[in-house]
Amino acid sequence: MKLELTKEWFEKNIPHENPEVGAGLPARCVEQKCGMDEMGTHREDDFVESYAFGALVQFLRRDRRLTVDQLASAVEVGMPELISIERDPRYIPKPSTVFQISRYFGLPDRPLMKLANVTTTHNDRLRDAAVRFAASSSRGMELAGEERAALAEFVQFLASQEDD
Repeated sequence: MKLELTKEWFEKNIPHENPEVGAGLPARCVEQKCGMDEMGTHREDDFVESYAFGALVQFLRRDRRLTVDQLASAVEVGMPELISIERDPRYIPKPSTVFQISRYFGLPDRPLMKLANVTTTHNDRLRDAAVRFAASSSRGMELAGEERAALAEFVQFLASQEDD
């Protein structure tokens, strides 16, 4: 059996897709070169949130004493994608990956989508909280007391952003 989907089918069905939880990059990223300026280079201020997202995932993983492989299996994503999330602030994860991570750690998915730069909607409060959290992360092996406190504060802030 061969499934043939036409261009017309995609054009008819894509507008019905939820832009915050879809497959692949948001349409704006394809059309507007997500996170890039007119010269095609990445804008520095877009990395604060995605750096904080990577640090958050790494801190939560370390806090639960999981290896990258264990977390990748638990959230059902590829290990290379999880490594990219934790280490590359320019990496924009798939919305489904962010959703799986949010569910696994019990965090609201919308703020995490914003934090991972998967959506077009951002707010200054989230950016400020991301800057504070990113500044406190050292990415060592064991979470220090300060890191654990910063993680708890940031998780609490994200949980309060559910309806934002």
